Amino acid sequence: MSATTDPFGQTKYQVRFDWGAAGADRIVPGVHAVVLVDALSFTTAVVVAAEHGTAIAPWPSGDPAGAAAFAAEHDGVVAVRRGEAGPSLSPSSFIAAPVATPLVVLPSPNGGALAHRLGVLGVPVIAASMRNRAAVAERLLALQAEHGDRFMIAIVAAGERSAIWQAGDSAEPGSPLADGTRFAIEDLLVAGAVIDALVARGVDHTSPEAAVACAAYEGLQRATRHLISASGSGVELREHGSGADTVLAAERDVTDVVPVLRDGVFNAE
Repeated sequence: MSATTDPFGQTKYQVRFDWGAAGADRIVPGVHAVVLVDALSFTTAVVVAAEHGTAIAPWPSGDPAGAAAFAAEHDGVVAVRRGEAGPSLSPSSFIAAPVATPLVVLPSPNGGALAHRLGVLGVPVIAASMRNRAAVAERLLALQAEHGDRFMIAIVAAGERSAIWQAGDSAEPGSPLADGTRFAIEDLLVAGAVIDALVARGVDHTSPEAAVACAAYEGLQRATRHLISASGSGVELREHGSGADTVLAAERDVTDVVPVLRDGVFNAE
């Protein structure tokens, strides 16, 4: 089915919203920018890393040789497993100690894989979290002004495809989560927060899917810190001693940093 006839393509709307790789494939045709959300933890890690001067190269899980080769080519390092010493999928790892290299290749089965896939589109791919959602909206307005015409935006929530604690590794064969994407309330809330910030700035031609995400955030915005921490992903992180990551993920509008993916690397713009 073509993008123009797909009832799920949201093609007539300026702001679109969907989930995972399949959802991205549905809504990205014809857009001028993509906003990627993987609140726990990939895009929050990208934002926190950018706040501390570190660029992130997204990478899909299961390709350690490719990740190592990219890191070597760009004088970077590959992220370690969450909980090990060094930069990892944990946003807190970029605060705990100075990162010795300006580039970290960050494998992830969700956000990292999606970002790597979206990077070939030839349009800006922006990493969004609750931390920078207003700054993301401002950056999109600036891009719209540069474009000089109606500016189409796809917001893609990663959801979950494997246990967060795997820290970038794929789910074990036979895992019930190995195929398909699981709904993640933290991603819904952050996507809705970005859409809310766009609507507040006059970019309000939203698809029904985007409008529902926005309404979810608007109705629950006073409870987002609790909801992100109490979500399944948040509980999983806290049980493994990474509760600080849920705090970082829930902080709202605390940075103007906007990481944009160009040539395979998220750099702050």
